[in-house]
This record gives sequence, structure tokens and C-alpha cells, in this order.
Amino acid sequence: MRNHPTHPRRNMRRIATGLIAAALAAGLASCSTAADANDSANSGSDGATPVTFALDWAPNTNHIGIYVADELDYFDDAGLDVEILPYGTTSATQLVSAGEADFGIGGQPGVQTARTAGLDLVSVYRVTQIDSGRIVALAGRDDITRPKDLDGKTFGGFGAPLYSALASSTIAGDGGTGDFTEVTLDTGAYEALSQGRIDFTLSVATWEDLQAKIDGHPYREFSYQDFGVPEQQSTGIVSSEAYLDAHPDEARAFVQAVARGYAYAAEHPEESADLLIEANPDTLGTATELVHQSAKLLADEYFTSPDREIGAANPEAWNAFGAFLVDGGFLTDADGSTVTEAPDWSDYYTDEYLE
Repeated sequence: MRNHPTHPRRNMRRIATGLIAAALAAGLASCSTAADANDSANSGSDGATPVTFALDWAPNTNHIGIYVADELDYFDDAGLDVEILPYGTTSATQLVSAGEADFGIGGQPGVQTARTAGLDLVSVYRVTQIDSGRIVALAGRDDITRPKDLDGKTFGGFGAPLYSALASSTIAGDGGTGDFTEVTLDTGAYEALSQGRIDFTLSVATWEDLQAKIDGHPYREFSYQDFGVPEQQSTGIVSSEAYLDAHPDEARAFVQAVARGYAYAAEHPEESADLLIEANPDTLGTATELVHQSAKLLADEYFTSPDREIGAANPEAWNAFGAFLVDGGFLTDADGSTVTEAPDWSDYYTDEYLE
């Protein structure tokens, strides 16, 4: 899900440093803090505390735990009246940082990039424990059987330097030069790939790749981590320090209700897929096979880890991928200067509200 029916997504697409800097200058100057917004809000239904949650794209299986928690009344049990905000032109991370949403979808790379650039973001829950991103090409291409074969080919990109870096680093990790021609196509990249107008692009194993298999033309896919790119927790949930400081009890109640939702989805993917579709019939009613396959794959491979509780941060992944960002020159501070020394990544995430 390029954070749409992610990816990856499609979190990183909207975190190019120039966009973040612009959002910081314009958004924060014009918006109230989350604490102000909640203090002025009326109480929710039946005296429940209102909480707003921003999606990063159209509803999809990355969001399944949120909709499960809503449909099974986990939020009601926690005393919360949660409003799920539809995706718009402003990213979820920008809305959260500016205080226009209390929580929202935001993966590890987005938090590391945006917080370093000055946005008020903290990762409070990790939806996927490992990276679901892939490089993909058409399976029928005999001239593309491994990443180094992509040297000199045309890449359908998404306008963010980090995406290009993931592709280049994966190719170089297979012994190639990592040099290719890039055209920016955003979600049009998948149509361009199927039509042969580009040679490869990036996708999400739990959405676009599944759709391609359902359509009868599966992709040839390459995982970044198989070729030396560090692991990352690619999809997560963020809040702001402003909100967390002002509303610690509500934050804990929300995060724990969310954890219940994703735990249910991990144990009952079929039922959870049905709940997601029932909550979003207009957007997902014609994608039942995709939603069910995606929910099962996420439950089997992504939502949980034997090494930590559901939703918990993986400090090793944050440190290793953070070093990748610093070494590649992809981090800038609030002044736009390139960051050459890694910040303390433990300030960027917390498991406090899971406890």
C-alpha cells in the first residue's frame, strides 16, 4: 500500500525534505496545537473524549487495526470518541505535527526524516514490524532477473530522493552501479510498468504485489534487505509531543485500544478483513479478494514479531536505518542543513503508551 490500497507506504513519498521544510514553515505557523484543539473541543458522544486520527491514503489493510478497534467498540471501551479523518492533500504527519490531528499514520523513515527537519512527531505504535517495500519489474522480462540488471533502465519514481536511494542501494548491493534514468509518476507508475513505459518501480508486498498476482501478471520482486539495505518498521502511528504531554491518559487509552485492534487482526485476519470492508464499502467493496489476501499476509508476516510485543519499536532497526539516512545525506535539520551526525533515535519513538 503506498499508503493506499505504505506502502511504503506511501509514507515516504511525502517526506522529501523540501516539502517538509515548506510544511513546517506554513503549517505550524497557521495551526493551533493539538492540546488547544482538544481543550476547545466539545465532549464526544456519551461523554467520551474526542480523538482525531489522520489516514495517509484511502482506507486499506495498513489501517485494519484502527477500523477493527472502531467496529468492535474498543475505542468506546477506552472512553474515546475517535474520528477517522479521510486523506486529503496534507499528509498525516503534517496534520499531526501542526495539531490538526491527534494521531496519524507515519512510518519509521517518515518520522526520522520529518522530526529531524523540525516537525513535532513521535512514533507511538509500529504497525509493521518489518519493511514491506519491494523493487518490482514485470516477471516476463528475461533481461531482468536480479537487481543489478536494472542498471541503465528506467525507474518509475515517486518524487522523493529516499525512494531513489532505496533502489540505487539495492542495485549496488547486488554488484551493480546503481545508475538509472528516473521519471516521476507517483501511483501512475504501476500502469506505466504494465504498459512497458518504465522498467521497474517500487511497490508494497502486501498490496500492489498481491493485486498483480490476482490480476494474473505477478511481479518479479526484490527485497531491499536482501541486498544490504537496513531493516525498517515501514508503517506506524504517530502523535506529537504537544498532544502527548497534554493528554497522557487519552494517549495511553488510544494506543492500547489500537493494539487490541491489531492483535485481533493478527489472530483473526478473515473477520478483520470483513470489518474493514464493511466500514469502507465504497472504496473496498470491489476489492474483497485483495483485502482478504492482504490481511492474511500482514497477520502472518508483518504485524507481530517473536522478539517484542505487538506494536513495539525495534531500536536496532531505528539505529541501523537512521545510519543509512545519515550516511546517504538524506536528513536535513530545521534550517535545511544536511545532518552529518545521527541524533538520539530513542527520542523519536516510545513504547510508553503500550504499557
